[in-house]
Amino acid sequence: MKNNLKKIFLGTLVIIFTFVIKLPFFKAACSVNISSTSNVVVGNTFKVTATVSSDVGSWYYVLSYDPSKVQLVSGTPKVVGVIGDNKTSSYTFKALKSGTTTFSATNTSLASNSTNQQCSASSSSATVTMKTQAEIEESYSKNNNLSSLSIEGAELSPSFNKDVTEYTATLPVDTTKAKVLATPADSKSSITGAGEIDVVDGLNKIEIVVTAQHGEKKTYVINLTVEELDPINVKVNGKNYTIVRKSGIVQDIPTGFTETKIKIQDQDITAYKSSITKLTLVALKDEEGEVSLFIYNSSNKEFKSFKEVKGSSLDLIILNDVQEKIPDDFEKTNFNYNDIKVNGYKFKEYGSNRYFLVYAQNLENGDTGFYLYDNKDKTFQKYYDDIINFKNERIKIREYIILGLLGLLGFIILIKIFKSFSSKEKKIKKYQKKIDKLKLKINNDYDEEDSYDIEKVDEKPYIKQVEEDEYVLPKKSRKEKLRELEEAKKKIDKSKSSFRRVSLEDED
Repeated sequence: MKNNLKKIFLGTLVIIFTFVIKLPFFKAACSVNISSTSNVVVGNTFKVTATVSSDVGSWYYVLSYDPSKVQLVSGTPKVVGVIGDNKTSSYTFKALKSGTTTFSATNTSLASNSTNQQCSASSSSATVTMKTQAEIEESYSKNNNLSSLSIEGAELSPSFNKDVTEYTATLPVDTTKAKVLATPADSKSSITGAGEIDVVDGLNKIEIVVTAQHGEKKTYVINLTVEELDPINVKVNGKNYTIVRKSGIVQDIPTGFTETKIKIQDQDITAYKSSITKLTLVALKDEEGEVSLFIYNSSNKEFKSFKEVKGSSLDLIILNDVQEKIPDDFEKTNFNYNDIKVNGYKFKEYGSNRYFLVYAQNLENGDTGFYLYDNKDKTFQKYYDDIINFKNERIKIREYIILGLLGLLGFIILIKIFKSFSSKEKKIKKYQKKIDKLKLKINNDYDEEDSYDIEKVDEKPYIKQVEEDEYVLPKKSRKEKLRELEEAKKKIDKSKSSFRRVSLEDED
């Protein structure tokens, strides 16, 4: 028994001694964790981070990647750090081509913070998939079908089929809202047009548009009819309409109009009146289900189109019945204003597609007359004749100034041409005068038979037939001949004897 106790005691001491001796050399678990986004578009940049675990006191590692697939934009692959340094290193890479690449830590050397001994290092890696935009889009789903379609309280006809895109349904009288339920066949696609929708009596065209992840669209149409008692049908400009009797259908009531009730064919109809313009508006619905406001004349029970335009601080209603004389400078035309075709007038001569004239009524003060529309600034202003006259005068003044400048320029050119010819004539006269003086001088110094006529001097070659032993003198220019004459005269003057002539006759 004592021997057994002794063995147990000795064994325990050995174990304790072994742990005490080996503990300083035990390698703790340390790591470097790599993280990044998983998908990148080729050509774009992305981030990669490397973080050492919290129990690491000093570290060294190299971030490994494939330089043929990614390009390092910022960051240092070789990382050295100690306690106090940031344990997270960030990198920016640019994806160069399609494929996958893996980021990892290599040549890792980590030391424990508690023991200052080397750790048993481990490292996680991050794999990034890179695709071009075309490859990504090609992978998108093209499913733009619905898996279900219905209207709460109504039955679709025909029954729903994902390949059938048009249906009909009916809701009872006094229905103002319809709840459309639609579910996409692909959760990655999107839907517009479903939910709670405002409806009016008669036909309502409801469109549900399904857009696939790839971008393809598919439209489902429900022709929903809300039953009504004794619908009132009218015709305006050859087009069939139905009067909208209920309120709340018109969302944007024009400036100065308030909702009221009027009687049409002994039925209460929602209308909109203005105490300023003295106009009454009624909502009409066309065969496509689109609702628009029209001017209603209670005296003759007729409807006219209502076109509201807003420009600058003015809110106008275009009137087709012109009660004033159209200005002479304008002619009839039409133009588009915010996708609304408007009847108006444009300048006959100076007009372009910038200024138009419309006959309208101001909804704020009831002022009726012509208004000038600036198509560039999208603004309206009250038209006055003196504005156009002033503009015309300015145009005429500019024309006069241009014509005057052109006339002055032409006059200057004519003067220069005249001076040019006059200068040439003066030069010719000047040279002719010198020649005449020279001729006179030569003729006075020589005898008549020796006199020399300058007019006979010819620039053309002088040709004379001579004997074989003779030769032809070279042709001399006029200046050379005159120079020789001058030199000859000087020689003659020197050869004359210096004596004074005395008369032998009597003084009588």
